[in-house]
Amino acid sequence: MNRTQAKRRWLLAAALSTLAACRPAAEVPAEPETETPVPAPPVVEVIAYDFGFESPDAIAGGWVTLRMVNAGAQEHFLSVYRLPDGVSWGRFMDEAIGVFGAVWNAYAAGEASRAETWEALFTELPEWWFSELDFAGGPALTEPGETAETTVYLPPGTYNLECYVKTPEGTWHTELGMMRELTVTGPTAGAQPPAADVTLTLSNYAIGVAGELRAGTHTIAVHSAETPEGFARHDLNLFRLGEGETVEAIVAWMDWMDFAQFRAPAPAYSLGGMEQQSAGRTGYLTVTLEPGHYAWVSEEYGARGMVHEFTIE
Repeated sequence: MNRTQAKRRWLLAAALSTLAACRPAAEVPAEPETETPVPAPPVVEVIAYDFGFESPDAIAGGWVTLRMVNAGAQEHFLSVYRLPDGVSWGRFMDEAIGVFGAVWNAYAAGEASRAETWEALFTELPEWWFSELDFAGGPALTEPGETAETTVYLPPGTYNLECYVKTPEGTWHTELGMMRELTVTGPTAGAQPPAADVTLTLSNYAIGVAGELRAGTHTIAVHSAETPEGFARHDLNLFRLGEGETVEAIVAWMDWMDFAQFRAPAPAYSLGGMEQQSAGRTGYLTVTLEPGHYAWVSEEYGARGMVHEFTIE
């Protein structure tokens, strides 16, 4: 190779090197962004049986999913409410449950009329019963063999777990042992409630519905907007109605002041719901709906129109 050829080759190599240097580098795919998963609320399982609750003695608070398994032979629910600060479990049993029992027994013995019994309940129960108990919700009436769950917010404190359906003979389930103390400690870090696809708003006295219920599983937000003028706070019970079963019969059955009513079994199939909530609270329930006719019914305020019937095709 002569000097002229060598120089030409050197110039060609240099030119190719320069072009390669000017060419943009191949793009490296960016790492996909990953979101930190939001912790789901811890699940606390409560077994309801005839007659009592099996549950932990203490749980962490914040957003908690209460899963009630009805292992009994009668309908049960799980009403969960926090006692006022400074009110011990013993004081609660004496000043509230004991007083209610005495008033009810006088009514059952024929010593007081229904109107007089209502007046006695409002005057003899401690003032904190009406103004300071924090009703947190919980699974509403649930058929034997069924499981129902709600997700609710539980601040630290002392709580009562309760079911007061009556036996077929007319005895309150609470008298037979369906009350249990629960201690709630600090909240679980970061747990958030589930996303809801339907919202039910409870006011005095109507059920507002936002969203559409179809066949399948739904997460339903239940918001209690007001404090009703009555003995109980707002709640909702879900029933599936069979042939010949009516909402009117359910509303009549839920009149617990009637000695013959609120006795197991219910006049329609109960599928849970949301127990009593204080005004301003929102809880979440999960339910799977099959084709059929259903109704949301408020325990105390169904008689005032808090009923919503719907059909799943």
